[in-house]
Order: sequence, then structure tokens, then C-alpha cells
Amino acid sequence: MEEPEMRTSGVPGLDSVIGGGYRPGSRIIIYGSPTSGLDILAAQFAKATGGPYLILDEEARNGMIPAAGLSIEDIANDIRGTTTVLDSLSSVILDRGVSQATRLLTVATEVFRAKGGCLLCTFYEGLHLPIEEMQIFRQADIIINLRSEVHQSQIERRLVIMKYRGMRIVDRMIPFVITAEGIELSTTSRVV
Repeated sequence: MEEPEMRTSGVPGLDSVIGGGYRPGSRIIIYGSPTSGLDILAAQFAKATGGPYLILDEEARNGMIPAAGLSIEDIANDIRGTTTVLDSLSSVILDRGVSQATRLLTVATEVFRAKGGCLLCTFYEGLHLPIEEMQIFRQADIIINLRSEVHQSQIERRLVIMKYRGMRIVDRMIPFVITAEGIELSTTSRVV
């Protein structure tokens, strides 16, 4: 039986770190602060794969689909093709509750994922109760945490793969930079 084609992350260097890309049917959570680059990573994924980009918490731009105010069923109907970005799952939780967000990740997108579609959702840290984070993280197949810290006059950015269901995850923080083209992994990293 032939292995289905992996979906690219769109980030130079990341696919090789995560075993060739995202597995078809994955629920991917990109987690971090609003200034960590979540939206940049999500846009790179949408651009590389050509999938729709649903935006809930800001003005739609560059081909994004405005999804604020849509029902969970309407959002699920806009999740199509082989890949879709939902920016942000945090807005779904804040507007409709965590039960609706988990329903979107499971029942509402079950057919899309069964056909091999990958759903990438941005999820903002510091906005939700620990129990809500746990409920979302349990539904995810892949969790990538983007971290940024200020040290004197320098910003240190690191990517950490927290979960990749069915795969051994790398035990390191991977430095990255944000350029005009997007996120790029640095060539050096340190073992955690």
C-alpha cells in the first residue's frame, strides 16, 4: 500500500525536522504569543499548499476568507481541499466556548480529515484556562510552540515541537528568524 504524500509546512528546513512534513489528516496547532510569528508560519503553510486561509480575528487580506461571525458548520464548510488554515482557534473559544472549538476539530471536520486534509490552527498562549488548553491539545495531532524572549537588546526566537502523534519528536529547541519571506529555521540549535 502506497504511503500518502506528506503536506509541506512551507517553512524552509522544518519539513526535514518533522519527518518530511505534516501527515495527511493532521490537526496542527501552532501555539505562541501574538508576536512570536504564528500568523507568519500559518501564511507560509497556506501559500505553500494553496489552501484556504480562514481569518476570524482581524481584517481579511491577501486572499484570506473572512470567517468572523460564521457558525461552526459554516466554518467547517469553508475547510476544504487538502489543507486549510484557521486563524485563530483562540477566537472560536473566546466567542463560542471550548466545546464548540473541540467540535470543530473533531466532528465538524471529520470528513475533511478522513480524505487526508490537514487543518492548521493558530492558538494564542495566555488567553485560555489550563483545562481549555488541555482539551485542545488532546485533540491535536501536532503541536508546534513558537517562543520569543527578549534578552537585553536581542530577541531570541525558538520553535519547539511539543507533539507529533505517531512520531518521535525532536528533543531540542530550534532557533528561527523572521525575514521578509517568512520564518526560516536557523542552522544551529541547542539540545534541551
